[in-house]
Amino acid sequence: MPRFLYVVVVALVGWGGMGEGAVRAQAPIDLRVTEAPLTAVLEEVRVQTNLELVYAERLVQGRTTSCSYTGDDGDAALMCALEGTGVQAERVRRGQYVLVSKSNQEIGAEAPPRTSLKGYVLDAETGERLPGAHVYLTQLKAGATTNQDGYFVLSGLPPEDYAVRISYLGYRSADTTLTAGAGPVRISLAATSIQSEGVVVEAGSTRLDDSERRPGMSSVALNRLDQLPSFGEPDLFRALQWTPGIRKSGGASGGLSVRGGNPDQNLYLLDGAPVYHPWHAFSLISTFQTQTLRSTDLYRGTFPAKHGGRLSAVLDAQMKDGSRRAPKAVVGLSVLSGRFRIESPLTNSTSFMVSGRRSYLDKLVGRQHPVTGEDGRRDTLRTGYYFFDTSAKLTHRFGPNHRFSLSYYHGRDDLDLRLPFDLSLDFSSWLRPADLLFEVSQNWDNRVVSGQHRYLVGDDVFVTTTGYYSGYRAQEASFVQPTTTASLTSDYRVQLSDAGVRVQADYHHSVSHELTGGLEVSSLQFESTLESDLQRSSRTATQRVQESRVSAAKVVGYLQDTWTPTPRWTVESGVRASYFSGGNYVHAAPRLSVQHVVHPRWLVVEGSGGLHVQYLQRLRDRYSLAYDLVSSRWVPASDRVRPAIGGQVGLGTYTQLRPGWTLEVDAYARENRHTLVPTDALQEKEGIDGPGIEIGALLGQYVTGAERAVGLELSTLYEHGSWRGRLVVSTGRTIVRAPARSGLRWRPSGLDVPVSVRSTLGWEGEHWQATAAAELRSGYPVTTPEARYQLGDPTATRSTTYLHRPQVHNGRLPPYFRVDLTVGYQFRVLSANWTATVDVFNVINRDNILDQTYRPTETGVNINRQRGLPILPLVELEMDL
Repeated sequence: MPRFLYVVVVALVGWGGMGEGAVRAQAPIDLRVTEAPLTAVLEEVRVQTNLELVYAERLVQGRTTSCSYTGDDGDAALMCALEGTGVQAERVRRGQYVLVSKSNQEIGAEAPPRTSLKGYVLDAETGERLPGAHVYLTQLKAGATTNQDGYFVLSGLPPEDYAVRISYLGYRSADTTLTAGAGPVRISLAATSIQSEGVVVEAGSTRLDDSERRPGMSSVALNRLDQLPSFGEPDLFRALQWTPGIRKSGGASGGLSVRGGNPDQNLYLLDGAPVYHPWHAFSLISTFQTQTLRSTDLYRGTFPAKHGGRLSAVLDAQMKDGSRRAPKAVVGLSVLSGRFRIESPLTNSTSFMVSGRRSYLDKLVGRQHPVTGEDGRRDTLRTGYYFFDTSAKLTHRFGPNHRFSLSYYHGRDDLDLRLPFDLSLDFSSWLRPADLLFEVSQNWDNRVVSGQHRYLVGDDVFVTTTGYYSGYRAQEASFVQPTTTASLTSDYRVQLSDAGVRVQADYHHSVSHELTGGLEVSSLQFESTLESDLQRSSRTATQRVQESRVSAAKVVGYLQDTWTPTPRWTVESGVRASYFSGGNYVHAAPRLSVQHVVHPRWLVVEGSGGLHVQYLQRLRDRYSLAYDLVSSRWVPASDRVRPAIGGQVGLGTYTQLRPGWTLEVDAYARENRHTLVPTDALQEKEGIDGPGIEIGALLGQYVTGAERAVGLELSTLYEHGSWRGRLVVSTGRTIVRAPARSGLRWRPSGLDVPVSVRSTLGWEGEHWQATAAAELRSGYPVTTPEARYQLGDPTATRSTTYLHRPQVHNGRLPPYFRVDLTVGYQFRVLSANWTATVDVFNVINRDNILDQTYRPTETGVNINRQRGLPILPLVELEMDL
């Protein structure tokens, strides 16, 4: 672990250990009563000892007690008060007791056996089980979250009735009374009503200690994504960019940058299987179809021991099982694509979900364009591009304790171009025959298959077995003819396969302890091939055939304990051990998070720290113009490439200023080592023929560096009636250190954004809804030349002009500012629910600069600016049957 992180982690360990030992009274206890009502005596005991007592009023009503006790042992005072009353105290955890009636057995007999309170939380409309729902015992101030099967269990409880609150993000909370020791209950939650006998719906809690919160974790309310501006249809990744610390990094191989980290430092999971390139349309649209997902959890910074393999973040998404109550169909049509989703029960135990999406820009513009020149010459130009994805899931329940699901996802992008080499802004000049041209045929796709079996062993142990296959494949075939005598023909292909098995067991020991352990074994295959023919002149040609194949195996074991010693303290500790065959690396990565409820209505404080190891890094060829897309490759750790190691710590507070108004403040610090940084950050793609696809040639363009980041994030959310507003302010720095022209020194990362402000304001009525969202942030760093000079020799007819750039990232682009707007209208026609949505991207039509490069000339410097999209209105119509 980096040195500066040790102090914080050690502090967190000491913080989590506070409160050890037996509960003692703050002052000497003086209890002297004779034939007094038991209810009054118990209240006096509670006041003097600070013990938390849970009991039914009918249990103590009409009972009296006599007791004389002086001392400082609260437990002994309670036993004295209950002596001879026919009531006994069952210890649940330190400082907490549940009062139960004594059995008719003789004194000295064993206490009644402990039992469990268990059940499932379901979606009232579809009958699907909801993972991540929170079940909270309001009297004991203890809770549990449902697992991926929607199952919850609170163990080690006396067989009594308990007041329970059930909540889930995006649903109405429910209050009811459940009995420990009874069979599993099923509680259905809905956005507007609760379909469960004996459940009372309330407007919501004003307390902070009855909600499930984990440091660094954010659960996404999927049913609210359509209220945020998107790119024609609800998109998970675009919605995440309105949360603290997350932004789009840009570029064809770009992705989400979490707290200044590189996109390849994020792990994307779909039903337990990794997805290696979750983007369509050159990183504009997510491959995750939002409406096919049942739950999504995002972990920033420190994440649980069951997740690993990346340094910055983990996105864990689960697809829907399909409706168990009635068939359901959704069809959507936007400016860019059309989509559908069908879900239905097959039997009482089996359900399915299937969906599809395809863009149709190629159908509107056309893929082929026959053209004829003034001289009668004919040619066929091409401008084809489309993407599609399909997903399906089949779920079968073999019995009350067995459930199996099979998931499938396939997505693909296809680009086919044949255009003149010298493109201009006069688009009409493109469609003409030309001697100098370029042809590009690019495609990339993901294919994921995942099978999960969940088995409930007894009441307290849940075993989940997952087998998966994830494949990423990309191809780039190109023909470039920059002159009448020179040309390059190349075919470059990249393929990555990841297959693995994971077994995880969750053991609910008591309301204070939940243990999670697992073992995962996976096999990875990396393949790349290149065939190229470089024609330098009519007599000179160079052919190249290269192949690269690398394989590796990974074994991971993890163990985690969630400990709640008192209602106000939660400590989650764990360790993740891993072995990677490439280089025979072995690492142990500890994790720790601590949460303390300072005040049940006003303040929650949480901290976390941990180590992470990343065995794969994504690199791009920085020289060749011939293969630009698939040159982005995942490179595994080996004898030449050390695994990247990162340490992260975080500290945050969460408060409810008033009902409906919350404020969250988070601070973080992290340091990564052994990350690969470009050797020449100023290198521009100029050459046609690249260095080849051998890993050594690719690694020769990178050096090993280090990365540091610190930041502070403030987020406030206000909900009142039909209005919902959010303001997010982030400030921080991300710096890297690697050998460069300016020497070995710390410099801003290419994703360094010192200040970012984002806000959303939404209104929702009976039929209409509208949201305006704005983003203002610092511009990304840019390397600005400080001088221009020329070099030549006496035999040369012209000198060569160079730019003097002694420091990398010594400047910054102008601030970025954008406002988006979305307006939706819901109506019902022909027995179907319809939603019409208009999204306006960059409604103020601001000319934002995304990148800036400099090219020297004999008389000055040309500045080339890459600009963002102008105002772009998008329309979607959705029908829900």
